[in-house]
Amino acid sequence: QAVRLDADRDRAVFRLPAEPVGEARLVPLDRARELVADVYDRVRKENAGMFARSDAWWTQFRLADPEHERHGGGPLFCAVIEVDGAPEGYALYRHDDSWEAGIPKSKLIIHEAIATSPAATRELWRFLFGVDLIERVVASNLPIDHPLQLMVADPRRLRLGLGDALWVRFIDLEAAFTARSYAAHGSLVLDVQDAFCGWTAGVWQLEVSSDGAQVTKTSREPDLRLDTADLASTYLGGFSFAQLERAGRLEVVRPGAVERADALFRTPRAPWCPEVF
Repeated sequence: QAVRLDADRDRAVFRLPAEPVGEARLVPLDRARELVADVYDRVRKENAGMFARSDAWWTQFRLADPEHERHGGGPLFCAVIEVDGAPEGYALYRHDDSWEAGIPKSKLIIHEAIATSPAATRELWRFLFGVDLIERVVASNLPIDHPLQLMVADPRRLRLGLGDALWVRFIDLEAAFTARSYAAHGSLVLDVQDAFCGWTAGVWQLEVSSDGAQVTKTSREPDLRLDTADLASTYLGGFSFAQLERAGRLEVVRPGAVERADALFRTPRAPWCPEVF
């Protein structure tokens, strides 16, 4: 899941006053890759769902600015937030200029805004909300748990909307479950239904210890029974097993299994993918 933002720029006021930290500077797109890639990679390692990006991905896609991608807007800008001389955040954005009776009705369209810390996040959005001659600041894909919601004095003025933005499909269930980390040690037996990729269907036993995770087919009685699509929604931490239970999307075979499953799969942040694919 992700959120859309359509904020009134002049009403975007932070809840608590704070002195500016570091500085913001505009960087030409052909010189931005090294700075923004460093920030992105540091954030990516702490957020499930974010892809590693190649140099080609940066130069030919994310930092590219072909005319047909502007859709009537202005050129793409890159702002970098530096704290103690090091990049700690960046934003890629463009203006969509519009005027009415001499009053600016322009939009600031944010393509990507990422920062490494709460302070850097605040400074990044302080910069974006401070761009002059802008009526609205819009973004189409922000993390559902973005801290901006708690940073501003009036979150309603952000006009946040909920949408889907990240999908998971198991092709190799054993590889997927041994690749991820877990919040606790324990055991869980899942009866997975899969009408399309039949080789992932069956009863699987997950064992998590200090040595990592092991996943094997088993003849044991399952703790939970659910479809692969529902299991996939929990894989990165987007939904909990308790939420699936409340929605009637899993069957509890052994009491207490939902709580054990959530203890294993819990993640500190909601998953997020900045790519549209």
